[in-house]
Amino acid sequence: MRHRAMCWVVALLTATVAGTTLGAGAATADVTVAPVQAVQGGAAKLTFRVTEDRAPAHTTKIELLMPESAPVAETYPMSDPQWAPRMTMRKVDQTLGGIHHGQVTEVVASIVWTRAGAPAPGAGPAELVVSLGPLPQTDRMTFHLVQTYSDGHVTNWNQPPSSEVPQPEFPAPVLTLAPPAAAAGPTAAAPGAAGAEAPESGTAADDPDQGFGSLATGLVAGLVLGLAVAAWLYLRRPRSGGTDRAEAPPAGSDGGASPAEPAPGTPADPAAAPDAPPGERATSGGRAWRLRE
Repeated sequence: MRHRAMCWVVALLTATVAGTTLGAGAATADVTVAPVQAVQGGAAKLTFRVTEDRAPAHTTKIELLMPESAPVAETYPMSDPQWAPRMTMRKVDQTLGGIHHGQVTEVVASIVWTRAGAPAPGAGPAELVVSLGPLPQTDRMTFHLVQTYSDGHVTNWNQPPSSEVPQPEFPAPVLTLAPPAAAAGPTAAAPGAAGAEAPESGTAADDPDQGFGSLATGLVAGLVLGLAVAAWLYLRRPRSGGTDRAEAPPAGSDGGASPAEPAPGTPADPAAAPDAPPGERATSGGRAWRLRE
């Protein structure tokens, strides 16, 4: 009975932990951008990863809104066989220097991707690639993304993290920009050196959520492994059938104190000597009885 109860407890705890892990994975479905860090004034190729979280409905349209406060001279959506892009332009007040076109007065305001047909089974998240540059002289770029589903539902990913809400419900993808001197200057600390603060682009240190998710997964995996080891040790523990009772050694053995049998032809008691007076008979108790004449 104890063996069966222990098995049920281990199974219940394992199922609970697994359910918690799966629930956490489903709750963290969002939109991400990679890499999460680039250099001011340089070029970048960004991949926006859009998840699917409304099955059986699927995403039919994705709109990327470029930040108005940080315009980029040139923005190009990369080709994708499953998505057809369409760009919308806007004028800027100040002329910007481009990479291929010199000075520009119009920049991309938004890009709308439309899915070409229904997705294949198990297609997974959409990954849309955009090349842009030169990047503005600012510390970050916050993008807004609008996701439209086949059932008509629309999700706006436009909530940047803040000190009041570090993990909003619908987080907007954010690209951090570092000054050129801090990113690749001669005085910048080498990666991995003491005092280096700027990690390499795309690592877990750049994305706090990614680092936290890896730590939680490790903790959950360690908990499940610990429960399995504890159960195995418990089931392998030797069991005793009861308290052993000491048995008295048989008569005549070395461990007992039973009286020794007299040898044939020897008296049973020293009091009954062979020279006892006539008319008396010796007994094993050492008492003599006189016989009647």
